[in-house]
Amino acid sequence: MVTATTSSWNSFDQAFSSQPETLTHLATALPDQLDRHRGSGAERLVVFGIGASHAAAHVLVAECSARGIPCELLTGADFTAAQVRPGTTYLGISQSGRSVEIVRALSEVPEESRMSVVNRIPSPVADLTPRHLWLGDVPDSRVSTIGYTATALAMALLAEHLTGDLDGKRWIRFGERLAGVIRERRGDAVRVAVDLLRAGHIDLVSSGAGLAAAEGGSLLIREGVGRPAASFDTRSYLHGFMDSAKPGTVHLIVNRGAEALLARQLADHGATVHLIGTDPIEYAGTGPLYQIELPGMTDAELSIASSVILQMVVQEACSAIGRRPEDPVFVRMDTKVVSAA
Repeated sequence: MVTATTSSWNSFDQAFSSQPETLTHLATALPDQLDRHRGSGAERLVVFGIGASHAAAHVLVAECSARGIPCELLTGADFTAAQVRPGTTYLGISQSGRSVEIVRALSEVPEESRMSVVNRIPSPVADLTPRHLWLGDVPDSRVSTIGYTATALAMALLAEHLTGDLDGKRWIRFGERLAGVIRERRGDAVRVAVDLLRAGHIDLVSSGAGLAAAEGGSLLIREGVGRPAASFDTRSYLHGFMDSAKPGTVHLIVNRGAEALLARQLADHGATVHLIGTDPIEYAGTGPLYQIELPGMTDAELSIASSVILQMVVQEACSAIGRRPEDPVFVRMDTKVVSAA
């Protein structure tokens, strides 16, 4: 495979600001594409994604699993034809449509079992998949903003479509709700950014669809701010990963209703906790626990909105240290292809 040259990008701020309008347009356009694939469901899904696309795919995995559709998430890096099973749809997710791992994995799968979600057409991933959802060439930033949230929204719509309960009107309204989050939650983002820069690191924790925000947020902070960040699922964190917490460490938790105990324990231990959720939790302690309320959101909506708050954290942290989020650190090598050949 030949490594492709990089494409041009919007600035982080430009792509960030475009999200409410672009996601409203996408929520309007995607149901028609999904209808063209009606009847093409499978007993089981295997999803290939890498980087931000892998993070966004947690929305699909969580929503499908909750609806009784077995769904497995892989990077595709080690996938072989020997792993192909009947009755399975293999979904490749790649914003660029050129991710090496996704192209290789899909190439191992019979054509009739392939599907993809891509932002760029034509592209090698789209060429490999007769069934694909197209995000419309949304102009993303190098450190993904609208490309990520558009993919996450597509994941949510696809899960609802597969079980026949797509709430298109709600998703069309989501762009307006997201604009409200951007207007009203800047102060919360500033507080998280200050704590992140003070500590020099952050852990992000959640479960279900919230894992998308946690994993995507850790990548966002590493790429955009250049600070260490790590993501964990809630249950694993409770089983031992939390044990490095102490006064001064910083933890951002997306609360789907199962994270209150963790948040209280960390705050009682003196660790700084930022908790994003639809409803506040009760906390009688005196530890540094800050709550960000996004009422009335579904799990998928909460995940995407939390990701946008984390994008604001990156903006504020970068402003404080005089860095642009899009400034590259490494030249990406062996990550993109020109064609599927």
